[in-house]
Amino acid sequence: MNITDRTFIFKAGMFLLTIIFGIISLFLLVLLSWSIMMGGLFLIILSLILLVIFIPLKLDDTQFTISRLILGVAVVIMLLMFSDLAIIETQKRFNKMNQKVVARGASALNFGDKLAVYNTNLVISFYGRFLGFPEYAYLSFRLNFDTRGGRRKESDFVMKSPKVIGVLNNWISLIKRHRKDVSHVMMPARKISWQLINDDRRVALALNPVTMEAKASPVGQEWRLDCKATSHFSYKKNAKRALLTAGGAELILPEGPFWVLQQAGWLKPYTMVWEWSFYSDDKRL
Repeated sequence: MNITDRTFIFKAGMFLLTIIFGIISLFLLVLLSWSIMMGGLFLIILSLILLVIFIPLKLDDTQFTISRLILGVAVVIMLLMFSDLAIIETQKRFNKMNQKVVARGASALNFGDKLAVYNTNLVISFYGRFLGFPEYAYLSFRLNFDTRGGRRKESDFVMKSPKVIGVLNNWISLIKRHRKDVSHVMMPARKISWQLINDDRRVALALNPVTMEAKASPVGQEWRLDCKATSHFSYKKNAKRALLTAGGAELILPEGPFWVLQQAGWLKPYTMVWEWSFYSDDKRL
C-alpha cells in the first residue's frame, strides 16, 4: 500500500469518526439541555463530561482520542452504577410539576416547566431505542407534528406481549371451527388495556389501550391472519407511565405535565395503526 492509499484511508477514517462523534454530541446536547431544564445536578455533570469527551475536535491526535474514549467508557460505567440518582432527580421534578397540574389544571405550568416537559419528550424520542422501547420513542417523536389522518406502520412487536398472544390464540381457536371453503373470516375486535406493566412494558407503552382486529384467510392447512392494532396516542391528565427501572429505582412519569402540553398545542395526539401478518402455526403463539 503506497502513501497515497494510506493517506486516503486515514482521511476517510477521520471523516467517519467525525460523523460518529458529531451524532453522539448531538444526542448529548439534547441530554444536557434537558438536564439543565430539569435541574438535576447528577445529570448535568454527567452529560457535560460526556459532551466534552465526544465533541468532534482533535480526532487526528490518535493518543488523545483513545484516551477520551477510555474516559467515556469509564463515565458510562459510572452512569450505570449510579443510574438511580438520575431517576430520582427526574421523578422528583415531575412529581412537583404534576402536583401543580392536579391543583390548577392546564394553566399550572410556567414556560420553563413546559420546556422541561417538551425536552423530556425529545429525550424519550432520541434515547428510547437504546432504553428498550423503540416504538414508544417513535410515537413520542411524531407528537411534535400535526399527524392528520393518523399513521400506519408495519411491525409485529406487539407479539412480544402475553396479553396480545392470548387474544391471538383465542382467534385461532375460533377460526379452526370454520370451514376453509371461504375467502376470509373477520375476527371479532378485541380491546386490551394494561393496568400493571411488567414484561409487557415495551408493548404497553406504545399501545395502552389498543383495539385489535384481524382478517383470517385459509392458506393450505393453515390460516394467515392479517392483523392491525389501533390506538389513539395521547396523554391523560390523571394517568401514569412506568418508563424504566435502573439501579433499584423506577421512573414512573405522571402524564399530567404532558397533557398540559397537549392542551397548549405543543404536542399533537394522533391515531396509530400497527399492521402485521402471521400464520396459525407460528411458534411464538
